[in-house]
Amino acid sequence: MRKHHPDEDYRPKHGPRHHGMGHERGGGPEGRGGRARRGEVRTVLLDALRDGAKHGYEIIKVLEERSGGDYSPSPGTIYPTLQYLEELGFISARQQADRRMYELTESGRAQLEERAEEVEAFWMRFQQCEFSPVLHSELGFLKEEMLYLEQTVRRLAREAAASENIETVRRIRTTIEQCRNEVRRIAVEPGK
Repeated sequence: MRKHHPDEDYRPKHGPRHHGMGHERGGGPEGRGGRARRGEVRTVLLDALRDGAKHGYEIIKVLEERSGGDYSPSPGTIYPTLQYLEELGFISARQQADRRMYELTESGRAQLEERAEEVEAFWMRFQQCEFSPVLHSELGFLKEEMLYLEQTVRRLAREAAASENIETVRRIRTTIEQCRNEVRRIAVEPGK
């Protein structure tokens, strides 16, 4: 089993049953928000603690609210990352009743200030944009198709791995790479 990396952070919060942009609280197209890129989770967690101590669930809620519902990291991302930040000396933790409270250390505040531009860039991705209803709908369908594709790939890759069928895993990977390259071509030549 592959170990979870503290910076991995996407668990679709809103499943394929939703239309439009994913949900009624202002979802957005992939790339504008929705997930943290590798390395951003640590900095964003530090930012969530900027105004005082919080427990894990409060941190998740702060991030979700600040992003308008577009970014809601899973506990499986939050807690290992908090532990890592504590090991680095950027946060400290203390038990308060039945909750573990986390707060920034001086070193954590310095790290946060050092990465101020990164924090600002992260939150800029969540600024609300107005889309036409047709584009809004198309982006929603695109998001659904991406979720369906991810589910299909994971299921088929799991089945191929269970039967140790490396050729099928390679073919799946190659197909995804071809798809990604084709999408990049479309982005470069949008009128074709």
